[in-house]
Amino acid sequence: MDKFFAAIRKNYFDNTVELSKLSKTFFLWAIGLVLVYVTNIFLVRIIGLSLFGKFSVFISWVTLCSTIVAFGWDGYLIQKIPLLAKTKDGKISSSRILVIAVLSFFILFALLSIAMLLLSKYNTLLFAFIQPGQLKYFLVLVFLFAAIGLLKAFLKIFHIVIQVQWVEDFMKPILLFAIILFFYVESMKISLSTLYIINIIAFAILFATLLLFVFKTYKNNFVLPSVEVSSENEKWFTKCFYFMCIYLGYSIFTRMELLFLGHFNKNDEAAKFQILLRISELVIIPDFLFNYFLPQKFSYLFAEKKYDDARKLFGNASKTIIFLQLICFAGIMAIGYFYLQSFDIASPGLYILLVAMSISPVFYSLFGSANLVLKTSGLERYSFYALFIVLVAELVANYLFIQPFGLIAAVIISIASVLLYTLLLSLFLYNKLKFYNAVTKYLFFVKNAG
Repeated sequence: MDKFFAAIRKNYFDNTVELSKLSKTFFLWAIGLVLVYVTNIFLVRIIGLSLFGKFSVFISWVTLCSTIVAFGWDGYLIQKIPLLAKTKDGKISSSRILVIAVLSFFILFALLSIAMLLLSKYNTLLFAFIQPGQLKYFLVLVFLFAAIGLLKAFLKIFHIVIQVQWVEDFMKPILLFAIILFFYVESMKISLSTLYIINIIAFAILFATLLLFVFKTYKNNFVLPSVEVSSENEKWFTKCFYFMCIYLGYSIFTRMELLFLGHFNKNDEAAKFQILLRISELVIIPDFLFNYFLPQKFSYLFAEKKYDDARKLFGNASKTIIFLQLICFAGIMAIGYFYLQSFDIASPGLYILLVAMSISPVFYSLFGSANLVLKTSGLERYSFYALFIVLVAELVANYLFIQPFGLIAAVIISIASVLLYTLLLSLFLYNKLKFYNAVTKYLFFVKNAG
């Protein structure tokens, strides 16, 4: 195992990524996933399938609104910080861009809060996914989700990964698991409001811890004080807008079927779709593992104009990721039916839907990490174009087929959308940077591919 991780580190990461950190990343992520899955099993047994569906829809809307509040800074900072001027001792000379990011965050959160409060007073049925008295929980979670996303992006660019994982992927899941297990053992019921409060406590602890990490990292990497006006044309608004559209579009893209199931009041099927989505995400474990390190790796390569190295990294990484994903896919086929049994929803038909949904994440590595490269190379607008095309098609398909066909339509639309999205990303990447991998070189008829 050590040799395997050593080979990955040598080919895909840099000298700042130690073997022990890479191993811990995988270990912590795996533990966190297991805890989340087990917690969901107990949660469904406590609140039932219908309420779990409502909870899933509520959290999906929290994620969408938090993406608007973050305004794409979580993507732009990863791209921008490696380009900032540094002093002789290696510290960044200006933190102006961070000040703008913080102000933008608070202004957008205030505007969103005011808008939702006024609209909810005007029409109490406008936000059907929020029950009376729950708007305050919704807004607090939006604040925490958006803030945590920005803090994680800042820490990632300085390779602060393991510390974040200890809190996010280990301590937070343990806390949630312990609370839910207590309610289950004591045979106590949980209302949706109580469930939201529990999540607020867990995410508030994560937020406070990340904030401490950020203060320490800022002090070590920036000149103090360092908020002087820069003459550089940063074009931050345009860049952030594209990133926001990408992240917002991707959030809608990955949750649209769930939202439509909730919209048509198919709460049981929404819960089943969420369960299928959760276990199919096991296939993405290698992708998430690499995403802890690859974004900043690509950012630094593009900042240093090492395009050949970036092209080689793109091709090699996709081979390793898809190999690991196929192993995860085999694991899902082996344990998937038993996992469905733990929710008392197992059936041959649902197992087939699970296997089908688990295939779609493989497309992301089959055609290469095109989205990641586009976002770190300054070509994020092409990620937006791909998302826009797919979202329009997906929206029409959901509107036409979710109500009459329910869960089956949701799964088919989800798979088709991922396939179309990854193909478009790969096409844009090849046209702009001539990046390709072992699969896309045949799709795009690449001549003299090395």
